[in-house]
Amino acid sequence: MKQLLLILSLLAGSYSFGAIWTQKSDFGGEARHRTTMLTIGNKIYAGLGHYNGAGPNILFDDWWEYDPSTNAWTQKADYLGGICYHAAGFTIDDIGYVGTGRISPSGSVLVKDFFKYDATNNTWTQLTDFPGSGRRGAVGFAIGEYGYIGTGSSSQDMYRYHPPTDSWTQVANVPGGARMSAIGFSLDGYGYVGTGYRYSQGWSSTDFYKYDPTTDTWTPIADVGIDPLNGPRPRMESTGFGLNGKGYVITGVTISSGDNYKDFWEYDPSLDQWIELEEFPGTARRYMSATTLNGFAYVGLGTNGTNFKDFWRYDLALSVIEKSIDQIAVQAFPNPASDHVNISIENFPDVSPKNLSIQIHNLVGQKVYDEKVVLGDNRIETQNWQNGQYIYSIAYNDSPIKTGKIIVNK
Repeated sequence: MKQLLLILSLLAGSYSFGAIWTQKSDFGGEARHRTTMLTIGNKIYAGLGHYNGAGPNILFDDWWEYDPSTNAWTQKADYLGGICYHAAGFTIDDIGYVGTGRISPSGSVLVKDFFKYDATNNTWTQLTDFPGSGRRGAVGFAIGEYGYIGTGSSSQDMYRYHPPTDSWTQVANVPGGARMSAIGFSLDGYGYVGTGYRYSQGWSSTDFYKYDPTTDTWTPIADVGIDPLNGPRPRMESTGFGLNGKGYVITGVTISSGDNYKDFWEYDPSLDQWIELEEFPGTARRYMSATTLNGFAYVGLGTNGTNFKDFWRYDLALSVIEKSIDQIAVQAFPNPASDHVNISIENFPDVSPKNLSIQIHNLVGQKVYDEKVVLGDNRIETQNWQNGQYIYSIAYNDSPIKTGKIIVNK
């Protein structure tokens, strides 16, 4: 019956995308927020953080590895700096670097210690301290062979780290004054920092800046979260990432009302423009963590008063395909076919086509063909098929994107 319903749907010319957002296995530790998340090699690592419900403030030093191939979390060696939250980090040459943060369950003990994590050996090593003041809520990102940590806790300074020499150099301050719980990521050789709590204003912000390491300069770019109907959505405690030439900002909170967001924004550097995408499907929140791996983004954890441990994957390629669906051209010829049919796929968007496949069913729902395909022409032999109508479905990662009919008449 399910196969027949599928065929009827395809005959009607409809298609249904798979999930652009896919919920994966929950984070392996306790629910929490203000965690640190990195990609090292083909795995994702997350840990530290805290929760502060009705009882005492609980801090963590645990560190977890997520394997996308098995959708499973494994606990690894605890953070060498001990219990800590709101730390910053980055990855260079498959080594993770984590430092700064707050380490006291009560009070405000801010640290400047700095460590590297070797995932191959599952070991932490202490490095030269971060040279600025102890702080929490800083941003971290990497550009080439250098890592960057800055802002946070009444600060706007920024420092560059060089792993081979284990040394720090102060670079130009982030514009806009001191800020905490901002967003920082790198994209195509540039750094990007924006939003956060701006101390001079006592307010969440929408401003964003681009850093050029060759000139050590910051340039203002378009503000994020400007709703054309309802005006700006100032935010702090959001997260962001760079992926496939675009920048992304997701979730957060505004200090004025305490409203938690679930909105999702994409930045195009060539246009200096942010556009709002479909909302994050999980619960609105602040202090979410994010990273990227192999063309996907992964986000999770955070809080809205309730702490979360859910974990999600964003399929950028599927999102691009969905937006370009009207431009994708598919043609079946000759049609009617006798001994073969060619399925031609053209004007496909600039994402990896290696996950494209074609399934063909007869009108009673029996599958007669299921193979990977390439862009351009794909020859399919039909000489052993019975005369009649068939429905083809072209899919990306098992999500149908185009369908059509083939008639076999020998």
